[in-house]
Parts: sequence; C-alpha cells; structure tokens
Amino acid sequence: MGGVLFIDEAYSINSEDNYSRECISTLIKTMEDHRDNLCVILAGYPQEMEELLKSNSGFESRIAFKIDFPSYKEAELYQIFTNMLKDEGFKLNRNCKAIVEDYFRNEINNNKDNFSNGRLVRNLTEKIKMEQANRIIKEKSNNLDLIIADDITAVVEKIKTKPCKTTIGFIV
Repeated sequence: MGGVLFIDEAYSINSEDNYSRECISTLIKTMEDHRDNLCVILAGYPQEMEELLKSNSGFESRIAFKIDFPSYKEAELYQIFTNMLKDEGFKLNRNCKAIVEDYFRNEINNNKDNFSNGRLVRNLTEKIKMEQANRIIKEKSNNLDLIIADDITAVVEKIKTKPCKTTIGFIV
C-alpha cells in the first residue's frame, strides 16, 4: 500500500481457468478497497488489454484513464539502437545506418500487430554483438569495439520478417 503495482503483459491473466478469474476478482477488489492508497498500472498490447477489461463487468469502470503509446518510427528505433551500442562502448561503421533503418522499416511494415518496439532493438543489438564477436574470433581482429555492415547484414538476413503473401484460389 502507498505505492505502485505495475503489471506488464497484464492480459496474460485473462484466461478461463479459476486462478485467472480469482486473480482478476482480487485485483478489482483491491483496486476498489485501496483506491486512495494504491496506483495500479496495467500494461499490454491494446487489443489484448481490451479483452482483459471486458473479462469482468467491474474492471473497466475502475480504470481512471488509458494511455496509448504509439510504436516508435524507424529513426527513433535507430537512435535507441545507437544509444545502446554507445553505452556498451561499441562504434558503428559508416555504412551501417541504412541497413539497420531498412530492417526497422521492414519490421514495422510487416508486424503491425503486437509490434515489440524497444525489445526488437534489444534483441537485434544482442544478436549483432554475438555476430561481431564471432567475426573477431574468426579474423583474429584486435578491433573489439567496431561493428561493421557484414555483422548487421548477417543477423538481419536471418531474422527479418518476410512479407505475408496470401493467395486466394488454387495454386497450380
């Protein structure tokens, strides 16, 4: 009491089992009984959160307001990416920016539902650092802080989302 209860991916408590129903009922009662002494923040993807709030008739009326955080644009994702690398002491070769921004643009365009924003950047960064480390070992390089376009391209080619090509009718 007297603090904040932050529930990330709160929609995960919305299922048909008894534990989920009990959890939601307990949460709603606690929100009501301690509304002057407790701040509850529920976070998650919009569609799933709407379903969670509709799972109990008293839930939505206890939510004072909703905040929608739009997904980052590719330039913003790139800035997060470069900040993460800089914080860890890495430098990017000059020809890397276009590859990374193209990757982010592709992911934004092909993953409209449940786009993961910052998590996408973190996962990409970790994979690129691993690829760079493998290259350094193979080449016996002493340039331990430089990430080159080949490091990024190798990762992006493995993980980029392919556009969905839905066909209607028969394929011959």
